[in-house]
Amino acid sequence: MSAVGLRAPGRRALRVWGLVLAVASVILPALPLGPVFAQPPLPLAVLWAAYGWAAEDESGWRAPVALAMLGLLHDQLAGGPYGLFVLIYLSAYLIGRVAAVAMSAPNLISLWGGFIVTALLTILIVIGVERLLAPIAVVPYAEAALITAILFPLVRPLYMSSVSSGGRR
Repeated sequence: MSAVGLRAPGRRALRVWGLVLAVASVILPALPLGPVFAQPPLPLAVLWAAYGWAAEDESGWRAPVALAMLGLLHDQLAGGPYGLFVLIYLSAYLIGRVAAVAMSAPNLISLWGGFIVTALLTILIVIGVERLLAPIAVVPYAEAALITAILFPLVRPLYMSSVSSGGRR
């Protein structure tokens, strides 16, 4: 008898699945697929991607461009205004860069703490955007961000390795 060896997916495969999850979290709530896909009301995986890519210190331009494209897609599917979700996602990326450096210990608690800070600060940005620029549902965004923060340890491997934080390897 020969045992079939199952290997864990590689880093590249996990990153591809993370990107697929981020895109799906933007598209599925906009489709008429029923209440299961409409909840939570805002994309969760894009925040995971923004923080994970920022903490991994991915190449200088790919992560922000991907986040901007996801933001434009979300703006289009939400009916505008254009730039709103681009601002939120790029802000999450920039906050994630700072939070990842501040929470520099390469352990899950530190990585989770950095993500929680990032999620909470994006809630403040949404409140500011709502007051200054455009009506946006702050409470559903806050709920989605908190759910995202709770689930982060489960999806962290899709967006970052366990030993990276603040761009250090």
